[in-house]
Amino acid sequence: MEKITYDAMRNYIIDNELTDSVAISLHPDSFDTLVMDYLDANGLLLQRPFEILGIEILQDNSGTVAKDTVHILDTVE
Repeated sequence: MEKITYDAMRNYIIDNELTDSVAISLHPDSFDTLVMDYLDANGLLLQRPFEILGIEILQDNSGTVAKDTVHILDTVE
């Protein structure tokens, strides 16, 4: 993904037919950019946990997710 925005993330989720059996992990910079874009689009209302179309969006704190990439995590055990 070239730039992670709210619209781009919604399209990514739809295009890849993601379900609530996964979560998305993002680089901290990409996560911050997405949150700010989400706040702009939704009138400064942020839900906890942070979700787009039912998919939880997480900030990667391990340093393994590169900036402007999407890492899919299985949430079903």
